[in-house]
Amino acid sequence: MSIATTPSMDDHEDRYTVTSRLEIQSLLRSVQRKNSLLRMHVKGRLVAIITTILEIDTATNSLIVDNSSDEEFNRRITTAGTVCFETYLDKIRIDFSTDEIHNCVQDGRPALRLAIPTTLTRVQRRDSYRVETPVTDMPRCTFTIDTADGPARTTLDVMDISAGGICVVDNMHRLDNAKGATYPECKLNLPEFGDVIATLRVTRSLDDVGANNKERRLLGCKFVSLSNPMQMQVHSYIDMVERKLNAKRRGFE
Repeated sequence: MSIATTPSMDDHEDRYTVTSRLEIQSLLRSVQRKNSLLRMHVKGRLVAIITTILEIDTATNSLIVDNSSDEEFNRRITTAGTVCFETYLDKIRIDFSTDEIHNCVQDGRPALRLAIPTTLTRVQRRDSYRVETPVTDMPRCTFTIDTADGPARTTLDVMDISAGGICVVDNMHRLDNAKGATYPECKLNLPEFGDVIATLRVTRSLDDVGANNKERRLLGCKFVSLSNPMQMQVHSYIDMVERKLNAKRRGFE
């Protein structure tokens, strides 16, 4: 028994492909207006940067985005096959890609230009959708707790993760498991994606028996006011885990 299960993606995601030119432009303008962050990466590679939309030029059918401070990354992007973009608009993921991207100058600064996409995918996922973390490379989260000797830090394994929070294993009962207990400035380490700094609030506690008849305590913790860059990092990590799981199921790994 566990706090959360991992349902199939089909049960928890609504995918919608947008082909209307005006609707695509409207969505991209909303992304620009809200200054939403985009994750830009070469298809099939994990290396990515976070960028923003600088201009949407319908007269030339162009979308201009900020480039990277890493010139080598810019070179790879402009010579790559397919470049992918992911962003979130009102908790709905938006994906699109291009097969051609060029260097340009925007307001006197280096930037990147691509054609406005002809198709765009909207993916709506429930915040409760969780993925189990890889056992061989499990994320860990560090909490600051009160002790008789003053504040101390404790690091716990993360069993699963969602856009809304995490489930940690607290077999030594280090955390206050009362519903509503809040821990600011937690450091969630996501392998390959770095650290996410977040306030976590306990929403559920469960004591059960795991493998080898060992007792364990599972704590469900909710992200509180997670910043946009941190949200992007969590979403990107979840997407990576899903891709690896799907590849494994199909026998590619």
